[in-house]
Amino acid sequence: MAGRTRLIAVILVTWLIVAAFAPIVSAAPRADSAILFIGDGMGPNHPVMASGAIGRPLVMQRAPFSGTVITTSLGGSVTDSAAASTAMATGHKTRNGTISMSPEGRPFETVLELCRKHGKPVGLATTDSLWGATPAGFYAHAVNRGESENIASQLVKSQATVMLGFGRSAFLPEAAGGRRKDGQDLVAVLRNDGCEIVSNRYELLTAQGQRLVGLFDGGPQAPRVRDMVTAALARVSSNPNGFFLVVEHSRMDGEPGDPAGNLADLLQLDEAVAAAVDFANARGRTLVLVTGDHETGGLQIEQPERLPMLTKANGSAREIAAALNADRSNIAEVIAKFTGITDLSAAELDQLKQAQDARIAIGDVLSARAGVKWVGRGHTGTPVAVFAFGAGAERFVGQIDNTDIAKGIVAALGIGPFSESASVGAAAVAGTSK
Repeated sequence: MAGRTRLIAVILVTWLIVAAFAPIVSAAPRADSAILFIGDGMGPNHPVMASGAIGRPLVMQRAPFSGTVITTSLGGSVTDSAAASTAMATGHKTRNGTISMSPEGRPFETVLELCRKHGKPVGLATTDSLWGATPAGFYAHAVNRGESENIASQLVKSQATVMLGFGRSAFLPEAAGGRRKDGQDLVAVLRNDGCEIVSNRYELLTAQGQRLVGLFDGGPQAPRVRDMVTAALARVSSNPNGFFLVVEHSRMDGEPGDPAGNLADLLQLDEAVAAAVDFANARGRTLVLVTGDHETGGLQIEQPERLPMLTKANGSAREIAAALNADRSNIAEVIAKFTGITDLSAAELDQLKQAQDARIAIGDVLSARAGVKWVGRGHTGTPVAVFAFGAGAERFVGQIDNTDIAKGIVAALGIGPFSESASVGAAAVAGTSK
C-alpha cells in the first residue's frame, strides 16, 4: 500500500512539473518566418543617439531580447560589409571582400538558399545597390564583392519573390545605358520570368504583381524603407510555409561624422522596424531581428543633454553643403535654414568657410553642438547591438558572434542544418574595408 501511495505521489509531482513548464513551452513557439534588418554601419551608440535626440526609445530598443554581436572577419580583422554579410548569411567567417565563399573559393550555403530549399518565399530590400555586398551575401557567391555583373546575374537566378533596391546599371547592357559587357538585359529576363518591374515609390505602392523587382533611382521619388518592407511583406507572407526577408538600410555607413544625417537614417529604419513588428505581432510565429553589420565612425556620446538640437535639422551634411554657393558666402543663412542654428561663432564660421570639404566641416560643427564625437570615418571593430522580437527571439541574448545570427535564424525556423560547406581556418587574412 505504501508503495502504491509513493507511486501516486511521484505521478502527481511529475504532472505538476509538466504543468508548470507547459506555459513556458507554449509561450515560445517555433518561428516559421524571419525578418532580418541590417543597419549598415549602425553601432551600439547610433540608436542611443537617436533616442536621446527624440526623447523616447526607438521601437528597436523596446525589443524583449537584446545582445551584443562581435563583428570581426576572418583572422580578427575589422570587417567590411562583404565578410559581415557572409557571416550573418551563412554562419561562416571569411576574408574581407569575399561574398559567401571560403578564401579557397568554395561556396557556403546561405539562409536564403536554405529557406528556398524548404519552400519558403524570400525577399530582399535595400537602400543600396541590389548587388551591393550586404544583400549579395544572402544570395550570391563571389570571390570579389566588386563583381557586380556576376552578382546581379546570380540575383536573377535566386528566384526571390521580392527584390527591391538600386543599381540598375548592372542589370542592363551597355547598349541600353548599363554596364554589362555580356550584352544581357537582365531587366528583360526578370520581366519574362513574371516579375513586375518598378522604378519609383508610386509604382511600388501601386504594383499588383506577386513577384516584384524595384530598381530605383535616388531623389525624392525613391521609396522609404518602410514602403519597401510593406510591399515585400504583402507578397512573401501569403505562403503557408512562412518566409524570409532581409532588409538593409545602407546610408549610415556612407555618412560617418554627420549626426543629422545619421539621425534621419535611424528614424527611417526604425519606422520600418515598427511596421515589421506590428506585422509579426498580428501574424505570430515570426522572428524579427535588428542589427548592424559593423560600426562606422566610432560614434561617442559625450553630452547627451545636447542631443535634442539634432531634431531641428532638416537635411544631412551632404544636402546642406549642396546648398552653399561657390564662395560659401551664404553659410550663415544655409545653416540657419537647415539646422535652426542662428548663433554661429566666428570660429565656426571660419571653420565652415575654410574647410576643404564643406560636408565634413558641417558634420563637425553639428557634432560639437550636439555633444557627440567621432573617432574616424571608417569601419571600427566595436561590437554592434542585436534586438530581437517574436518567436525564437530568446536565442539572441548576451554576447554572440555575427555567425550566430545565421545559426540562430536557422534554429528558430527549424530548417537546419546548413549543407556541408567549406571549412575556413583561423589564419589572419588581410582585406580592405568598405
